[in-house]
Amino acid sequence: MVKSIGVDPGDHSVKVVELEGNYRKTKLLRVHTAPVAGGDAAARAEAVAVAVEAARAEGMRGDIRLGHPCREAVLRVIELPFKGHDAIRKVVKAEVEGEIHSHVVDDMVVDFHEIGEGLGGGTRVLVASVPKAGLRTQLEALSAHGIEAETVDLDTMALWRAADWAGAFAGDETPVEAGSAAAASVTAVVDLGARSVKVLLVEGEQLVEMRTLRVGDATVGDAIARAHGLDAATARQLAAACLEARADQTTNVAAALPVAAEGSLAAAPVEAPAPSREVTVTFAEVDAQQTAYLQRLARELTRFLAASGRGPRVRALWITGGASGGADVGEMLREVFGLEPRPLDLLARLEHDLEPEVAEQLGPRLATAIGLALAPMGGPDGFDLRQEDLTPARGFDRVKFPLAIACMVAWLALFVQWNRRAMELKNLQLYLGQTFVDKANPQAPPQFHGLLGPVLGSRWFESPQNFRLEQTKGKDYTYKDLLAEVMAVPEHKRLQIVRDRLRTVADQRQKQSGIYEDISLESGLAVLVRWAELLRSVEPQLGRYLVPRIDLAMKAPNRRLEFTIAFRGEDFRERMSALEQALDREYTAADSPFERPRGTDRASVEERFRDSAESGVSGAYYKLTLRVKDSFDPFGPSRGTALGAAAPAGGDRLAAAEGGR
Repeated sequence: MVKSIGVDPGDHSVKVVELEGNYRKTKLLRVHTAPVAGGDAAARAEAVAVAVEAARAEGMRGDIRLGHPCREAVLRVIELPFKGHDAIRKVVKAEVEGEIHSHVVDDMVVDFHEIGEGLGGGTRVLVASVPKAGLRTQLEALSAHGIEAETVDLDTMALWRAADWAGAFAGDETPVEAGSAAAASVTAVVDLGARSVKVLLVEGEQLVEMRTLRVGDATVGDAIARAHGLDAATARQLAAACLEARADQTTNVAAALPVAAEGSLAAAPVEAPAPSREVTVTFAEVDAQQTAYLQRLARELTRFLAASGRGPRVRALWITGGASGGADVGEMLREVFGLEPRPLDLLARLEHDLEPEVAEQLGPRLATAIGLALAPMGGPDGFDLRQEDLTPARGFDRVKFPLAIACMVAWLALFVQWNRRAMELKNLQLYLGQTFVDKANPQAPPQFHGLLGPVLGSRWFESPQNFRLEQTKGKDYTYKDLLAEVMAVPEHKRLQIVRDRLRTVADQRQKQSGIYEDISLESGLAVLVRWAELLRSVEPQLGRYLVPRIDLAMKAPNRRLEFTIAFRGEDFRERMSALEQALDREYTAADSPFERPRGTDRASVEERFRDSAESGVSGAYYKLTLRVKDSFDPFGPSRGTALGAAAPAGGDRLAAAEGGR
């Protein structure tokens, strides 16, 4: 079940209540009260925090709902020419700014409550603006004690919720003639406190007006305290006793000790009794102060009812608060409202374990705290004063923004990675053979991108003479069957299927013909061996030479052997001529891997040099390019006759050629 804690800072005491249940069946579990001494805002905020901490130490559990004095709020009623809660929230702070002259609206928390329909189909809105300074002081004091208030609401809104829960607006006991001006009856709720009086006007069940009057019965005790030099608590007790007994009251209080002169060591003995004085408070002076207080309150209430324009329509009056049972209060309210006030007894409707005397004493003071604790259980919505920079920073709230940023970055990285992988997959599909569909001609035969395009796009497979797989049962496997099989599998399997089917067709054709071709593999080693044999065959004509560079490329279609040969001496051209003649003979040999240069291609390029630093002998470098045939027999018949003896085979021939240099 829902547990909730309501905290009413009050005027003279903090009231903390713990409720359990739902909006219609509610139980009061615990009550905690603590006095709040006068002082600045920070001292009062600290006293409230200490009281809440003590209440939690007693076992109170649940979300904390904090009340804030309505007397510190600026209330305004404005009309907006449109409807809609979200639309109103967007403009309400700017609209109310021109109505507030005592504060800067940016330093205030602004919330609103819709109170009815405006002129022209708009909305009448009750706007509450609360300075952030006082709110922040109280919230920081609670946080210093490890307490986090779930929400902060005005005490007047909590009073409205408590009265609604108690059934104060359920019906009107006074019959009113239908169609008359007073047909829409109004219920008034008055909470009389020590320093302030809260007044609500509710039309039907809709709050239409509220006000906090800065007057309370504490003014009587304050006047007696000033007149007799008493502390505030003692003065309030004496004033209450005078009004109850309607007689003078006498008491002894401690006398003020004289202040010792500066530097004096004189002091009253510890064992000496403290001096005292007798104070008599007369009923006449208390009654005079009580009368002045009630007259002032009556004027304020009358002025409020007149300003609201709803005074004549008030059909019910409910009262609560610590001062609601004061002397002559009921008579004053009857004169102002013209109605008999009825006590708003909340404890009579609550299940609780309080003693009757305690319930009678505390009952009128707990309305605001109970109304705050009822908020999560239902009833009318109040104001939400924890906005903007006062929003509660819970554990998750502290990390949700960086966590959201981290999630966004992670999702972005994941999306980029997924997009990159998707593009790579698409490119691979295109490269391997994705199906191409011509949108202009959907009935056209399928075509393929990438590697599969040239294979199946040459129309070679369409001829039965080239591609047909004879089946033992059923019809033959033809190009159409191959196309259907290729289309039915993913792109990465399509080339493999074409290769396998071609291999099967080739095997079948070889079996039918009985002809099996030997396949020879061209070898770069065979080219080098043949080149070494060539140089070895003309060594007598070449004499001493140097081969500083060899470059062999066996990749089709530009196979070649490039090498540089150097001759030193004046007869370098004759020696080069002997090499060229040997090359000419090599080109004509059927088993040669080299072919004659085509057209104007030159087989050699000459670069002369002179060794002037040493001997002055001249010579030349020749760069030769020998084109290698696309197909030749590797390690074919040896040219042993040119060498004068049979040349070694395979790698031995290369070793012999290299060893003779």
